[in-house]
Amino acid sequence: MANGVKTNAILVVDDDPDIVEIISLYLGNAGYCVSAAADGAEAIRQLECTDIDLILLDIMLPDQSGTELCLHIRKTRSCPILFVSCLDEEEQVLRALTVGGDDYIRKPFYPKELVARVRAMLRRVELERRTLNTAAAELSTGDFVVNMEKKIIYKHQQELLLSPIEFDILLYMLKHPCKPISCEELYQQVWQSESLGDIRTVMVHVSNLRKKLEKNNTRKYIKTMKKRGYVFLDQRYN
Repeated sequence: MANGVKTNAILVVDDDPDIVEIISLYLGNAGYCVSAAADGAEAIRQLECTDIDLILLDIMLPDQSGTELCLHIRKTRSCPILFVSCLDEEEQVLRALTVGGDDYIRKPFYPKELVARVRAMLRRVELERRTLNTAAAELSTGDFVVNMEKKIIYKHQQELLLSPIEFDILLYMLKHPCKPISCEELYQQVWQSESLGDIRTVMVHVSNLRKKLEKNNTRKYIKTMKKRGYVFLDQRYN
């Protein structure tokens, strides 16, 4: 910590020393404190004794898959997780985002793009913190009540089990009912960055969110509009 400003701590979980070296160099030059783990067990040990603000996670690890590790981390941690992997199959991307990953970037990557993604994700977390400090403690709209302080959303008085990203997406939609929201707009507003044309991340998270909202319920809350994105339908569409 310098001049009272906290240096963000980033954990890189990857067994490729060359990749770790490149990431550490660029993130270190950007002012971040970087540590590394070559497998899941070491990552868990570090997380148990160190405050980590963001995790860069490979899918192919020696002792377990990155998706398995992500599931374990999400039991206790809500910090952003950015998957960094050479795997580009649709199934792998969908799995990574479904188990709790916030975003996905493919190897080989442009180091400056990686730094930009990291910076945007940490900026989103900081903006959320500031918003919670200044916003009303509770937001009520239609079927939903949002506890801003605890970052919990209730539907019909039942808590929705949402990931941090799903919470942010739903909150943005609740604040903009009946308004067409493009995937690019969602990415910019929630991830605080440009999507660079890859909107699969948004589509997967919205799909997961829709399933949670419409579970055991015939009511449709999120409508997909061809070539326009999504619309959140408020109570007038009951």
